[in-house]
Amino acid sequence: MSNVLHLKIALRYIKPPIWRRVEVPDTLTFWEFHFVLQILFDWQNSHLFEFRQGRGSINDFLTGSPPVAPGDEDNMPEWQLDPREVTLDEILRKPKDKVTYVYDFGDYWEHDIVVEKVIPLAEGHPTPAVRCLTGKRAAPPEDFGGFPGYEQLLDLLAEKAAGKRKRLLSEYAGLAKFDPEEFPLADYNHDLGLLRQIVAAENEMLANYTQHFAANPPPPRPAFDPQALLDAMTAMMQARFPEPPPKPKKPKK
Repeated sequence: MSNVLHLKIALRYIKPPIWRRVEVPDTLTFWEFHFVLQILFDWQNSHLFEFRQGRGSINDFLTGSPPVAPGDEDNMPEWQLDPREVTLDEILRKPKDKVTYVYDFGDYWEHDIVVEKVIPLAEGHPTPAVRCLTGKRAAPPEDFGGFPGYEQLLDLLAEKAAGKRKRLLSEYAGLAKFDPEEFPLADYNHDLGLLRQIVAAENEMLANYTQHFAANPPPPRPAFDPQALLDAMTAMMQARFPEPPPKPKKPKK
């Protein structure tokens, strides 16, 4: 029997909090749920992501961006699961169950996800659509240096609103009308209604990438030669810090 989960999702470290409350069937895969979160927080799906519980040991839950290019698997822990093959009901089963979602390992946006309610579905009841119930505040713009960059943007916007600044810094161009209090619930639910199409398009794109890399494998890396590396580093250091010329000898009396 499947259930409907009421989840509260909040961005970590930000005050006043940026959060969403969403209703999802627990039959969603974590791959599908990733796109739910992308929609709810206006992310652009242009960076890696992961879901995790625990502190990174082999017994903890971990899933994230699926491998695409050859060698991607080498950069992942061996216990990392494929998000397309694990469903929410395997991890989020009862109220207060938690999982952390990390998006963009540079800006490192951490989302705390907690189960608030589990609603059993009657036998034969159709699986309900994902929908956002409520929330507060706009998510930060992407690629702005994480929490510190977002705080700086808010300070600049406050200065501009108070008349202390005529324009934003060049790196914040185009954000003069950014409203940190905006929460377009109807827009989020419209986009969530397209979740199936969005996931299908992303699956097709992943398959195309995988086929491309399979047909065009990168050239093999040269074998690691520790002596060659040592020689190259020695030559580099000698070029940067040449030995001083010997001091001339004093003439004998």
